Amino acid sequence: MSKTLPLVTLALLTACVRTGPLPSPGPFSRLHNTPEEAVQAYFQASDTGSSRLLRSAFHPDVLMHWVDGTEGSLRTRTQLEWWQLLDAAAKAPQPAAGRSLTVLDREGPFALMEAVSHWPDHTFDDLLLVVETPVGWRIVGKVFQRLAPGEVAATSPSAQQEVRTVLDAKIEAHALYSHALLHQSHTPGCLYYRVHVEGVPFAWGTLSEAAARYAANAEAGIQDPESPWTILKVEIRGNVAAAKLEVRVGDARFIDHLLLVRTGGQWRISAAAWGNPLLSP
Repeated sequence: MSKTLPLVTLALLTACVRTGPLPSPGPFSRLHNTPEEAVQAYFQASDTGSSRLLRSAFHPDVLMHWVDGTEGSLRTRTQLEWWQLLDAAAKAPQPAAGRSLTVLDREGPFALMEAVSHWPDHTFDDLLLVVETPVGWRIVGKVFQRLAPGEVAATSPSAQQEVRTVLDAKIEAHALYSHALLHQSHTPGCLYYRVHVEGVPFAWGTLSEAAARYAANAEAGIQDPESPWTILKVEIRGNVAAAKLEVRVGDARFIDHLLLVRTGGQWRISAAAWGNPLLSP
């Protein structure tokens, strides 16, 4: 996503962006002081069948992504759909037999985390984006791999390079302001969450909204090929992955935390959080 917003795009941004601070969290929401607290609330929500706890842990616009193991097709679940499933299971919840939490990357108001949950007949390996919002830390992205008991997520030898190729396409999309490259490198429902960008403490928008801004820049002859990007980290778990990028724009440094899924034989970015890691909401 654009790390600098030329004047031609500001009107578009103001018209379509969803910005913070969020409304008052209400009596049943929790404020989480650390990313670990947000993920622990997610664990507790799952173990007890509580959509209330889940609403405190996740931002309500988050889409959960995974890949069907037999067909390789992308699957998506909204928060509202997940709430209904939890509430339906609340009378007879099935707590996990064991859980573990690993911080893969933490910088300023951004955290990239892995959460592994075990049941007797399966394991879920989650990769999560967690950010500090004006109402506390919240999960803003989730992809997961379902595994059989004792199974380890299989990763092909070429996966690392395949993921980096998609990340390079994202970087080129920014340099050229190419909406076509955004389409090729992202899932259609990808959301971009922003922390302290253009003076806004917390905001988020859809891929189509970003593509509209890119198209406006391209039509105005604006490009940004000079900003230096670096791929700092790539973590792959079977058909899901996470990455960290950085870019320097003048004296400012921005980071991107990204989640990816491999669907139909192709890796695509499915969730993102980016901004200035030196600032917090």
